[in-house]
Amino acid sequence: MTYRAVDSAAPAATLSAGRVAALAAGATLLGSGGGGEVAMGALLLRRRLAEAPVALVPAAQLPPRTLVVHVGLAGAPDVVAERLVNPDDFARAVRAAAGEAGAPAGAVGVIEVGGLNALIAALAAARLDLPLVDGDLMGRAFPRLDQNVAALHGLPPHPLVLAGPCGDTVVVRDCSPRLAEPLLRANVLALGGAAALATHPVTAGRLAGIGVPGSVSACLGLGERFLAAVDGPGSSPERLAAALGGELLATGRAEEIIPRHGRSPGCVTLTDRRTGAVVRVDLLDEYLAVTVDGVTLAAVPQIIVAVDPNGRRSLRSDQLKAGLHLTLLRLPALYHWPDEAAPLVGPAAYGLDLDLGTAATAEGRQP
Repeated sequence: MTYRAVDSAAPAATLSAGRVAALAAGATLLGSGGGGEVAMGALLLRRRLAEAPVALVPAAQLPPRTLVVHVGLAGAPDVVAERLVNPDDFARAVRAAAGEAGAPAGAVGVIEVGGLNALIAALAAARLDLPLVDGDLMGRAFPRLDQNVAALHGLPPHPLVLAGPCGDTVVVRDCSPRLAEPLLRANVLALGGAAALATHPVTAGRLAGIGVPGSVSACLGLGERFLAAVDGPGSSPERLAAALGGELLATGRAEEIIPRHGRSPGCVTLTDRRTGAVVRVDLLDEYLAVTVDGVTLAAVPQIIVAVDPNGRRSLRSDQLKAGLHLTLLRLPALYHWPDEAAPLVGPAAYGLDLDLGTAATAEGRQP
């Protein structure tokens, strides 16, 4: 099952302050356990949109030669959580990237619709008074810059621009997808651990053919359904899964947590209170796989979420604790990654060698 993409011929929508809560809720779910804390971005975006809403436009509705610059916040989660972002940094990064690309930016694109960067792109669009493209490059959150559909289709990430909080700007005019992530990490560290990012400048006509269409609208709809489900009477794991159009994988109490070691995944184990099955969740920043009694039922690039049924909130991987009750869900995909993308976004990209069950291979691949 997939969420239906927004019809590119439909009228452009508007992102207003009243929809920020839904955007934040949906982005947290699509973060699949990662993507960073959205609360700070939601606060800043709500204040900015209270002044004027942002147009939400499919790439196919923009003039084909319109330059779209994709925007996000790059950095360590602890630094990002403690430092307020400055919308002016994103405006500076977009203008620098557009200048290198040789045309003015006509719209802002979302790098990843999962987590904080869904809100950051909207914040940048509001600051620049530009439309926000209703789509993104990942269809969820991924930890690396090269794990996106632009890289899959051979589009280079350059010019890549990082704008620091003290006015410093780094411009990478030429780099391969393989070196984009190392260059990004090294320069973000030099800029204090977090920086505004502008990358993948591309025309709207090209983006319409390769991007993940309608993902921002899908994120908003997902967030609205989640908020309605957890606030409504008689909430249960089964009803939540049905409300989100997803699949209930397991529900139970976290019994053991093995921390990650660098880039080596950690895991959480629990016992499904419905069936007594032993459940293992492999994770880094994002949830990577759910294995039930030795059979892997869900794995990246599928969207796996954990929800606290008591607090009625979706949980990032860094919020998991032993003794916490979890409901594990698999959500419908926003993008079907082809088989050849498995080394880029599949379990092997994280060092996992999994025997995928039938349920795990049924989604997340190109039909």
